[in-house]
Amino acid sequence: MSVENLSLAGRSILITRSSEQAESTAEAVRARDATPLLLPTLEMECLHENIQASIPLLEHKKTEILFTSRNGVASVAAVLGDAFAPLLSFHSVTAVGDKTAAALAELGIQTTMQPESASQAGLIKAYKKRGAPEQLLFYRAEEGSDALANALTAAGCHVTTIHAYRMQCPDSDASEMIRKMERSEVDAVLLGSARTVYHYIQRVGSIETANTPAIAVISQQVAKAAEHAGLNVQAVAKTASFDAMLDALADYFNDSGAENHVSS
Repeated sequence: MSVENLSLAGRSILITRSSEQAESTAEAVRARDATPLLLPTLEMECLHENIQASIPLLEHKKTEILFTSRNGVASVAAVLGDAFAPLLSFHSVTAVGDKTAAALAELGIQTTMQPESASQAGLIKAYKKRGAPEQLLFYRAEEGSDALANALTAAGCHVTTIHAYRMQCPDSDASEMIRKMERSEVDAVLLGSARTVYHYIQRVGSIETANTPAIAVISQQVAKAAEHAGLNVQAVAKTASFDAMLDALADYFNDSGAENHVSS
């Protein structure tokens, strides 16, 4: 067994991803002999009207289509239904991340470009290398960076941004998990975005209770958001992934000062 697994063995780790995305992280936690606990802090709302308004662009003019998440794929597929593959197969489709590409493949769409780095910065670099398209239809979350759209517009591309979904805070009962945290039965919490930080605090309702577990975050940017919101960050992933977050958390627990966070 690796040092990382030994450091997390017997720990209870809170996963704050959406219900649809939590299982893959739960499997990674179990693989390290730790126990996953679930408190979804994100819930997707499909913005049907925005997607409906984009259908004429899919029907009448060949363009490049960009998806940056599985949520975007799922939202557009929910609205288009059986027309999803026929409409998109007429266009070039770019995906950010293997999971986004896999979601498209499951629906019969093969991507024509996938940047090496799964980020808007990675996309900008890929488009600089390949050349910007004349037209781009960008399906994305309601909130997010406009860096890519601005960079492509500056390169002469006509970008149409469609806000396909928004992520909101669930309102399901969190009292049982809060009691676990108050009894120090949760060793650590994984926070994968600034929005997750804010929703986590909102769901717990007390910054003191929210700080009871060790706080692990996916990037320095999220660490800054967490600290600004009043959380004490103990572990920061070296690369932007949940596996790297678990590695950082294992390193933290392997330090001599981490024993106070062990569950009973």
